[in-house]
Amino acid sequence: MKPQVDDLDADRRPRVVKEIEVPRMVEIIGIDPGGTTGWTLMKVPPEALLPEGPSVLRSVKEWRIGQVDCGSTKGNLGNSLYAGISTAGESAGAAVLGKLLRAYDGSAIVVESFILRQFSKDQDLLSPQRITAKIEQYLYLDGRNYFTQSPSEAKTSATDERLKVWGFYTSEGGMQHARDATRHALTFLRRASQPGRKAAELRAAAWPWFYAPGEKYGPPLRCEETA
Repeated sequence: MKPQVDDLDADRRPRVVKEIEVPRMVEIIGIDPGGTTGWTLMKVPPEALLPEGPSVLRSVKEWRIGQVDCGSTKGNLGNSLYAGISTAGESAGAAVLGKLLRAYDGSAIVVESFILRQFSKDQDLLSPQRITAKIEQYLYLDGRNYFTQSPSEAKTSATDERLKVWGFYTSEGGMQHARDATRHALTFLRRASQPGRKAAELRAAAWPWFYAPGEKYGPPLRCEETA
């Protein structure tokens, strides 16, 4: 009996893009991927990202943090939305992160980019890259994208000293990964709130229902766009 050879690409079905329930406020999730993956969720009013609006740092209405064990050994969630859920390994940890992302499907996602700077035989060395790939798959299946920022960009923009002054420093022991996720979320929000075309395009890409041309907080449509 001859096997049937299938060309999976030939019959590829398009992604089913979920209809997003547009949130009332701008939502952002920052992720610091790794053996212990830190995350943060922040919500701010849409007007806070406009250059003429109020300070985005003073406008955060909700701030949640947590860490997920995505390492090679069994662990559990710490201070998080889903405390008490047992996790084992990267796939289980990524599944918990996927649940978070889908719970806030109108959020912008910013993930710390990974650059290998050392040689090691530690099995968790490349876990940031693997966790990011799993997150990307979850988002792809939902028809969503994500943004990346380098570690240096976030640590330069949101140093520990600035986090303390701004009131976003997590001093609890062992929460450094959640703190790094917070840096990325704040850095992204600050970038998006700057004057100029680059920031306007970033806002429109991250939250199009608020900031795309023609939307309430976006630029007006040009004549050719309304024809």
